[in-house]
Amino acid sequence: MTTDFIILHGSAGNGKTTLSRRLHEHLRSPYFEFGWIPEFRSLSPSVQITQREEEQLSFENLMLVVKNYNRHGFKNIIITDLDDARIRDIPIQFEGFNYIIFTLYSDEDEVIRLRIQNRNNGNSYSDWEQSIKLNSLIRGRNKLPNEYRILNSSKDVESTLKELLNHLESHLPSRNNKIQVSKNDFYSYIKD
Repeated sequence: MTTDFIILHGSAGNGKTTLSRRLHEHLRSPYFEFGWIPEFRSLSPSVQITQREEEQLSFENLMLVVKNYNRHGFKNIIITDLDDARIRDIPIQFEGFNYIIFTLYSDEDEVIRLRIQNRNNGNSYSDWEQSIKLNSLIRGRNKLPNEYRILNSSKDVESTLKELLNHLESHLPSRNNKIQVSKNDFYSYIKD
């Protein structure tokens, strides 16, 4: 049950943070949320940088960090909370590595709304309508190489964790990183 990188993805309200923490506890492996990367526009007002440039810089920094951990022998490195458009970059960034993408989704919009409105995991994101739109987009597009879709509407955390671990155990990595999904099938929160 060893892979280089485990990416947990999905719209807000689908359990990424909770499941990432449980997976981290179970595997005892490094865990990174994209939101932990500093926001440079607010740290250095003397440097003019757009939101797109900031996100690009932060993504590049995260890739350097996780690949460095891997170079030092760490496995099962958990990455979560990437912008949806960045998920399309994963097969390119991790070409030659053993990686797996778990995309959590819901088949019930009301579940997403209630989870976002009643969350207690420290996440302050509250736009449940946008999350429902992203969830629908994810459900309708083709999978990326090494991607598994996990329906997480009515499962408890332990059941979903067990399903993820079963996929990790039986996963045979695809070496074909050809992306069969258009950029238009992905959403980005970046507006500039």
